[in-house]
Amino acid sequence: MHRIILVRHGEPDLAVAEKISGSEISRFLEAYNSAPLVSSSTPSDKLRFLADNATVICSPLPRSLESARRCGVEPAIIDACFAESIPPHFRSRRLKLTPKQWLFFSRILWLGGFSLHGESLYMARKRAKKAAEILLREAAKRDVVLFGHGLFNIMIAARLSALGYRGPRVPARAFWEYGIYRPNQ
Repeated sequence: MHRIILVRHGEPDLAVAEKISGSEISRFLEAYNSAPLVSSSTPSDKLRFLADNATVICSPLPRSLESARRCGVEPAIIDACFAESIPPHFRSRRLKLTPKQWLFFSRILWLGGFSLHGESLYMARKRAKKAAEILLREAAKRDVVLFGHGLFNIMIAARLSALGYRGPRVPARAFWEYGIYRPNQ
């Protein structure tokens, strides 16, 4: 078995400072999911080398695909099972928070079982299991680089750990960061 590298995509070109209501969060998520990367967002030479010498996998979201291309590679596999989980959210018009605050609170509620207007934790875990299976299948042949998404990469990492791979609990916090997972031997 070979290494699995979980990469957080490059920085999306989207302003997120403004406060929005819960009823506006769906539009924000659509904009975030379709945003290109900022022009100054570039990967390290080491990440380019890793990607150039591996099977590359992406979600179909533009920030994932464009991240691979900025590393000078094209994905061998593009699969929606690698996309970020859609966070649950309220459609309130009264309460206004920044998108980061909405996502923080919705993720806390999500862990407690809240899934209104989003993907349930159960379904996200099921999808992470499928994603890990695809990564393991490809890692049987050669190194794999996934240009993925922050929270969902953490879920995949937990699944890889349960299946005998070792690596960081949190693969990446910042854009372009990555975690390397190796089989226990």
